[in-house]
Amino acid sequence: MKVSYKWLKEFVDLELSPEETAEKLTMIGLEVDGLDTYGSSLEGVIVGEVLDVEEHPNADKLHLCQVDLGKEKVQIVCGADNVAKGQKVPVATVGTQLPFKSNGEPLVIRKAKLRGEQSEGMICAEDELGISDDHSGIMVLDQNIETGTPFRNIVEPYEDHLFDIEITPNRPDATCHLGVARDLAAVLNLELNKPFDTEFEESKPLDDHIGIEIKNPDKCHRYVGKMVTGVEVGESPDWLTNKLKAIGVRPVNNIVDATNYVLYEMGQPLHAFDYNKIGGKKIVVKDYEKPIEFETLDHVTRKCSPGTLFICDANGPVAIAGVIGGLESEVGDETTDVLIESAYFDPGSIRKTAKEQNIQTDASYRFERGIDPNMQRVAAERAAALIADIGNGTIVDGCTDVHPVETEPKELNLRLSYVNRLLGTDLSLKDVEKILKGLELKVVSRKKDTLTLRIPTFRPDLEREVDLIEEVGRLYDYNKIPSPTHVKFSPPEPISDHEKLMVRLRELARSFRMREISSNSLMSKKDAEQFGDLEEMIHTLNPISKDMTTLRPSLQYGFLKAVSYNFNRKTEGVRFFEIGNVFWRSEEGSYYEGIAEEVHLLIGIAGKKSVEHWKTEPGDYDLFDLKSIVTTMLEQLGIEPFVEEHADGENRLSYRVDDREIGHLSVVGPQKLDYFEIDSPAFYSEFSIDRIEEVLASKSLPEYESVSKYPSFEFDLAVVVDDDVGAGELRREIRNQAGDMLQNLQVFDVFEGASLGKNRKSIAFRLSFLDKNKTLTINDVEPIINKVLKALEKRFSAELRS
Repeated sequence: MKVSYKWLKEFVDLELSPEETAEKLTMIGLEVDGLDTYGSSLEGVIVGEVLDVEEHPNADKLHLCQVDLGKEKVQIVCGADNVAKGQKVPVATVGTQLPFKSNGEPLVIRKAKLRGEQSEGMICAEDELGISDDHSGIMVLDQNIETGTPFRNIVEPYEDHLFDIEITPNRPDATCHLGVARDLAAVLNLELNKPFDTEFEESKPLDDHIGIEIKNPDKCHRYVGKMVTGVEVGESPDWLTNKLKAIGVRPVNNIVDATNYVLYEMGQPLHAFDYNKIGGKKIVVKDYEKPIEFETLDHVTRKCSPGTLFICDANGPVAIAGVIGGLESEVGDETTDVLIESAYFDPGSIRKTAKEQNIQTDASYRFERGIDPNMQRVAAERAAALIADIGNGTIVDGCTDVHPVETEPKELNLRLSYVNRLLGTDLSLKDVEKILKGLELKVVSRKKDTLTLRIPTFRPDLEREVDLIEEVGRLYDYNKIPSPTHVKFSPPEPISDHEKLMVRLRELARSFRMREISSNSLMSKKDAEQFGDLEEMIHTLNPISKDMTTLRPSLQYGFLKAVSYNFNRKTEGVRFFEIGNVFWRSEEGSYYEGIAEEVHLLIGIAGKKSVEHWKTEPGDYDLFDLKSIVTTMLEQLGIEPFVEEHADGENRLSYRVDDREIGHLSVVGPQKLDYFEIDSPAFYSEFSIDRIEEVLASKSLPEYESVSKYPSFEFDLAVVVDDDVGAGELRREIRNQAGDMLQNLQVFDVFEGASLGKNRKSIAFRLSFLDKNKTLTINDVEPIINKVLKALEKRFSAELRS
């Protein structure tokens, strides 16, 4: 936000230079991002007379001008088409610094040769002198002005310094010159001068002129209407246009300029309606239950969603409340009577509308942050006085103030002991009171070392005692607070089991040579279609962009985006992992009704697992490379004995505990590979960390046991089954029947052939038995094997392969 140094001096008797003021503002939390100069003293610019004009011998578009400056005659090269003999013109002499910027720096006039011809000065256009934006040609002056007259005697110069201040969202009071000046006055212990009245007697409403009704008091807490009649719409006086132009606001006319002036002066957005264009002489603040199309001041027809708040007359909407006015009711050259709107709109409502319409005006910028809800009458009276003065109008006696939701100042207690303990200071109660009084915080009572303060409504950010302590600290100056000689040591909070698990998973993933990625949790609806049913996903109501509309239901999206990005940059193989939240619709919900949210871990591999070598060809990753990583991870976590593997088709393997899936391993299908433009095989596994935590909490994890002194007994078993029977199903049945002596079970051979019969296959298992009390023999194991075979025959029609 641009803030004028000259304007601030109207509120505070500043003796600091602009540079010192900028430093002071930054130190009190109003960070100055830049300090610029505006305008010029016009020192060195004088009135010259063009004696002769000739074409430049070496340039078609330049002219050689002989110019009389009163005390001397000089030659000036000029490129303006309208330069002519006999003109009186403003001339910047050698050494003059103009406000016109060249490469970001003020232009300094020097002697120069332009295309081989000497030039000693510059004949100026209006924009080069900082008078206006006109650069259509040189400025031609009255012939009666005496040659050699200083130009500043003809046009009053305007100089200023502008602070570019970064206003934080919690400081709506600082979005105007009054708010910035208030902080300066407080820190410098100066009087704050307000060039306008702040107290007014209750006046009669303007019922004979305008009716005002608020139908949505939750969105519009207050609406003030003030009228000025008989105005003459025209250009604003120089003092007003200079101030507005200095802070980057384009002057429009004296009515609009007056409302803008009040906006930047005290932070209250205003709107001026042409009273004679208001249908039915009635203003209604309301929203609609259906979409509305509305043409705004910028000649754009906007489609507004249901719930958008409008300012309406008897015929319909005339403005989008708090954002932008309508085309039909704007002030024009024919306007004679003006209705001034000064209102308080709910910040959330304005923020939603401004974002939906993709527009931010000076008004919406302030309404979104929360303006002072008790400033509306003051601003309306101030604007009316200005319009009457510069527009030769008459203020209508009375003021309509509709105020359904009143905001009373709150009170906070502030303990001196807490102030000094938190800041490390030794301030007295008098010191603290003096600092806070400068911010217009009124002391209601004093009790020992405690102040009770009434917080003005223009400071909605002051909600707690620590907020007041922050105000004391920033205005006292943190640099004046001595460094502590000792500190109290507080042991850190113990790390939770959840945090320990997250650290453990990251360590495991890195031990597998995985690189961590972090992807956006939002994606476009087009991308989301690749990962399931859109109706089961969560979509944002006000998306930032069309590429960020839907919350991810899986971490797979980020993995595939990262794979595609790396492969497009000549990476041949990747090993990624990511820990992040995923979301989907659910009747119960995790934290919010209807929205399930879980923390997931994804481990993915794609492309080449080895580089080209003179001895071997490069090879691609396969599903079993990833499965070995997953199996090792489950073993390291200590939950592998409780996990059962289930094949869901050929391309997906689910991992379950007590018939509840905790994760899965999948092959990325060809459709997704094509969509993300990936031309190599890709595999990923995704686990719910929340469900892994539940398993760790509910299961008795393995404990250390000494190695048995007795050897294990191994038995190989091959069975013939139908080819649609999975090895995992057989494994589970064998484990269920074999009992506690079965220590290890693995598949070591799969065979299919004509000798087995059509649609039949042989699967060979190696069973390892162990008894810690004796050496096992075939007599001990044979009954178990028979039991297993009977169970396999009964359930799967399995036959022992001879």
